Order: sequence, then structure tokens, then C-alpha cells
Amino acid sequence: MRGKSARAPVSPDVRCHNMKNPWLRIPASDYEAHMALPEVAQAQVLSNLMASALIEYAPMSLAVIGCSTGNGFEHINTARTRRVVGIDINPGYLKILETRFSDRIPRLELIHADITASDFYIDPVSMVFAGLVFEYVDVLCALHNIVRCLATGGIFLSILQEASTESAPVTATRYKSLERLSPIMNLVSPMEFSNMCGSIGLQEIRTDRIPLKKGKAFFVGFYRKDTEPDAPVDAGKPRR
Repeated sequence: MRGKSARAPVSPDVRCHNMKNPWLRIPASDYEAHMALPEVAQAQVLSNLMASALIEYAPMSLAVIGCSTGNGFEHINTARTRRVVGIDINPGYLKILETRFSDRIPRLELIHADITASDFYIDPVSMVFAGLVFEYVDVLCALHNIVRCLATGGIFLSILQEASTESAPVTATRYKSLERLSPIMNLVSPMEFSNMCGSIGLQEIRTDRIPLKKGKAFFVGFYRKDTEPDAPVDAGKPRR
């Protein structure tokens, strides 16, 4: 979808080659409710992280990988962020996002895609936000695709779930469909992740650690794509 004047349905823009992924069998209602439960409370944290990143960097264009049904999209200021791309492997999630935000975000592009696919590409953006994505994909393959879709000087923000000695990676709740993720979820070492980013031209700006329920924590990494000599880096400058 490229804008209200020529808005197309979500489903035709398909770049997904993995139709057996367990994410395709998790109802949006289950996922949203699970993530918002008091004993999980990860939806709120992810939304707040997006809000603070948008205030700090005020990107002119934004891609949200693993956008789901649009958690955090309410914080997008379209007066500044004029192009918004949502990418997810579940087309049902994207349809819900479209219903919720297509009227509020004029230049909303929604793409049903596997970000590790060899043909994955979007026109470069000044910020990529990826929350709880790398636990389910080939990390280096996904990073190579992301760096191609990030403008020179652009910001990449990634949230990883750290290991916990108190709880399984997928918290057990009454929403049993989430248990389908356990076999494919692989926690990623923050140090190894940052090293991989550095190896492909994503330079670490800073990292944060956010404690969660049941001994869990989020690792939050901020990275900037290397600039060409004498190139402007406006996309990566914080705005206060």
C-alpha cells in the first residue's frame, strides 16, 4: 500500500516463502492478550520503547519489522514520520493493523514477508525498529536484509529477550496457542548480536537492559548504519 490515493489490499504484496511458520497459527487476539497480561507485560514495554525512539530520533521514514497488529503505532507522528512500513509474516495481523491505522497514517505500507527471504527488500528508511524478531529467524541473514533497507546514517533499534533462570522463554499462560512458538524460539546472545551488527556496518550507539516479570529482561540495542565519507547523518541525529 502506498497511500490513500492508491491504497491496495494488504494481501497482494506477499514476499513470504515460509507458510508453515507457527506464527501463522496464533490468533491475534491470543497474542495481544498474552503480551498484555500482568505476568508478561511485554506489550507495554515494547510500545514505550517505540515511543521514546520516535521522540529521540524523529525519523522521516520508519520500518517496523514484526509489526504484528500495530502495537506502538499510535505514537507515530505523521507530521514528521511521513513514510511508515509495517512488515510481518502473518497477513491476518496486517489486516488488523490496516483497519486500526490506515486512516491515521496516510503513507502506510504493509508487507507480508519473511525478512530472511533472499528477495526481501524495501526502499531504504531512516529507522528500522525490530522488537522480539531475531529469536525466530536466521539472525545474520535477517541483518543482511535489514542493512540493505536502512538508509546511510539511519538508526536500527533491536529488542532481544534475554535468558531467565526463573521462567521458560515463552511464559506459560492461559493462551495455549503461544506454546507453538517454543520449538522455534532461540534466544540470541546480546554480545554476539552486537558483534554481528558491527561486522556488517551497523555501529553500536548504546545498549540498555530493561527488567521484566519472572526474571526476564529485554536487551535494547541502538545501532547506526555506517556513513559514507562526508555524507550527512541527519537521519541518525537525536532530536530533543
